[in-house]
Amino acid sequence: MRWLGGRGTLVGDQAPVKTLGSFWPYATTVFDYVRRAMPLNESKSLSDDEVYAVVAYLLQLNGIVGENDMIDAQTLPKVHMPNADGFVTFARGK
Repeated sequence: MRWLGGRGTLVGDQAPVKTLGSFWPYATTVFDYVRRAMPLNESKSLSDDEVYAVVAYLLQLNGIVGENDMIDAQTLPKVHMPNADGFVTFARGK
């Protein structure tokens, strides 16, 4: 899993680099992933405040939020991810 870089690689002839900053459509999904998977050897051991801090750091490294932006349960769903509009829905057959 790459967390940084990849912007602009989802279009064109080059191989896409799917990262938090280039691919993930929702910031809340990042929270869920971090909460369930981190830290590696003790998954699900972080408090919600610690998870918000990790997510804020990752979003800031990707240039999605500012260094001093507050990320919590109210602000996280409002974060607009760079690829939020990059997914299309399709009707599934019955």
